[in-house]
Amino acid sequence: MLGAVKSAWLAASLTAGLMAVTAAESAVTAQSADAARIAAVANNRAITVLDVQSRLGLVFMSAGIPDTADTRKKLRSQILNQLIVESIQLHEAKRLGISVSDREIAQALADIEKRNGMPSGQLLKILGRRNVNPIAIVDQVKASIAWTKVVRRLIASRIRISEPEVDDAIAQLDSNKDRLVYRILEIYIPLDRDSGGSALRTTRRLIAQIRRGANFGSLARQFSQASTASEGGDMGFVFEGQLAPELEAAIERVKPGQVIGPVRTASGYYLLALVSKRPYGAGKPPTRKEVRDSLFDRKVGVRARQYLLDLRRAAFIDIRI
Repeated sequence: MLGAVKSAWLAASLTAGLMAVTAAESAVTAQSADAARIAAVANNRAITVLDVQSRLGLVFMSAGIPDTADTRKKLRSQILNQLIVESIQLHEAKRLGISVSDREIAQALADIEKRNGMPSGQLLKILGRRNVNPIAIVDQVKASIAWTKVVRRLIASRIRISEPEVDDAIAQLDSNKDRLVYRILEIYIPLDRDSGGSALRTTRRLIAQIRRGANFGSLARQFSQASTASEGGDMGFVFEGQLAPELEAAIERVKPGQVIGPVRTASGYYLLALVSKRPYGAGKPPTRKEVRDSLFDRKVGVRARQYLLDLRRAAFIDIRI
């Protein structure tokens, strides 16, 4: 009798154990299947749910945003949008025969380590320890390098700043020594046929995260579609009157250290962080080269934004989540 009871108990325990293992395996299989599910297709490249999850992890770590279910839900659509943009950039680079070497990627990762005070070779290890898929930052860096090469070949190589343009800019500065010089960081989210409402929601969510302590520069690197994104949104020194009227009016209302936005322009929404401002005559005047570089960068930025917007409008995009 006792043996029969023991046998029945053992059989029941084994059955329960097998059911638990089967349930756990099923959960893992379901998670793996979900991660492999296609989130979107941009031109000929599939973006998976795992790609989105990996980039979210990178954003949380680099920008200091709390990793919560609510935050993931709010940021997922913009993360997916950024991955779509990067796919379009890589597609255009491939069309032009532009490639990115492993050596270039390694150098870019080393630059990130240096900028953040990390020991050499530690970035990918730190990501791994924090359960962030290292491929997330590798893919992002690759797209950034490829797009920089595209802009350099198609846009920057065709822009010329004439001597009269430099003369006019210097004359304008010299004519008003009280004119302000700003140091500004930017995050730019463009409007297109799909993102009218989502672009505004994204900038509102980003500024909410910044006001809770998230790092502006890190968010700019992850989300901004301005040419300054790889520099953390740093526009450098901008002279009063150089900004679009909407941005000029906004930046006049804030003090150094403050952030303002979303600011609507004809092409999209901006978040602006004012680092400093001073009268032009209060500091060392810019050299002729600095004035030329400022004019050049501004022209390149405007044309690169429009070029990317045109590419997106022409792209095949199929969002599935």
